Amino acid sequence: MNSYMSIIIDDFIVFPVRKAGLKMLFLLFKQKIQTLKNQLMSKVLTKQLQNKVSRYFLQLGNHLSKPESRCVREMTTGILKSGTVLVNKIAGSIHDTISLSRTTKRFRNHYNKPGFFRKLFRGHMSTVKTRICHGDYILFDGSDIQKRYARMMEGLDIVKDGDQSSYGYGYWLMDVFHFNKNQGMTPLLNKLYSFDCGAKSENLEVLEAISEVDSIIDKNVTKIFDRGMDRPICRDFIIDGEGHFILRLKKTTKLIYKGEEIAVNKISKKIPLFMDLVATKASKNKKRKVAFKCGAIKVKYKTKGKEHELWLVVTKKESGGYCWLLTRSPKENIIDVIKEAFTAYGFRWKIEEYHRHIKQCYRLEDIQIKTFDGLLSMCWLY
Repeated sequence: MNSYMSIIIDDFIVFPVRKAGLKMLFLLFKQKIQTLKNQLMSKVLTKQLQNKVSRYFLQLGNHLSKPESRCVREMTTGILKSGTVLVNKIAGSIHDTISLSRTTKRFRNHYNKPGFFRKLFRGHMSTVKTRICHGDYILFDGSDIQKRYARMMEGLDIVKDGDQSSYGYGYWLMDVFHFNKNQGMTPLLNKLYSFDCGAKSENLEVLEAISEVDSIIDKNVTKIFDRGMDRPICRDFIIDGEGHFILRLKKTTKLIYKGEEIAVNKISKKIPLFMDLVATKASKNKKRKVAFKCGAIKVKYKTKGKEHELWLVVTKKESGGYCWLLTRSPKENIIDVIKEAFTAYGFRWKIEEYHRHIKQCYRLEDIQIKTFDGLLSMCWLY
């Protein structure tokens, strides 16, 4: 009887262990299946990406020599594979038939060429300009690269870190992006500049970027600018351009309202905020919805003795502050004007995600190229 009871007890002790073991095996098997599916999908996506890269460089090759086209194609593929900006790792990831030192030297001979960045930009714009249609959006945005501990890189400047609100060694960036009506994004210009290497002022860099894009794009697009470009020189240039635009204003900027020059923060108090709109913003890999009250009114702005009729769109975040958007819109109805300005300016959050992505996933600020021409070319590749 005692032996029989011991067997029963042993069985009841072992059974839960066996059951847990089977459950664990099932979970491991399920995880293995999912891993194999992910690997298969990764191969498919990799093949799709390779096809896109091949088609792009086939068109870009018309503007470069064969050695230059090969260099750019291999470096781009190497960046995607290695996820880094370090040239040695980029060269190692393409598995060239020659030694690693000779591959990096071959890359270096091309990306260090004076004017190579300009050649890349012209070729890129000729390749992608067919994607730009009437009514699309071109967004201009400034950023920075921090090189806190670097000392030997050419053209190091004192720049403001937008994330930390502090100053340190680094470079300034001027970015231009194209957004279509489906919110698809295409980088157009990614230009690094330094006041130690020929840049005269941030205003002139903005004006040059606008002129560069305008000289190639012949479509009726709407340009979008952040409030960092709300300075008299830039503001007058943008408004005098006669094209459609959306410019975020600082609260002290003055506009003509009912015959008087008044700061926008005072004008906004007279505008009824009758429309409710919701925006989705990404913060620390989480998306959240933010509600806004919106309104608009017609105003005027005077440059060189000429008055321009424009719209002032005002948005106010619930339990938050105001945002003032000055726009020359292709829309005529006030509802359409507000919706377009609100939606189009919201593209700027995608630019913030883009900057975060290349700095975190590809470690852009780890770049280690000594020459300024090389830095220009490498930044274009991103």
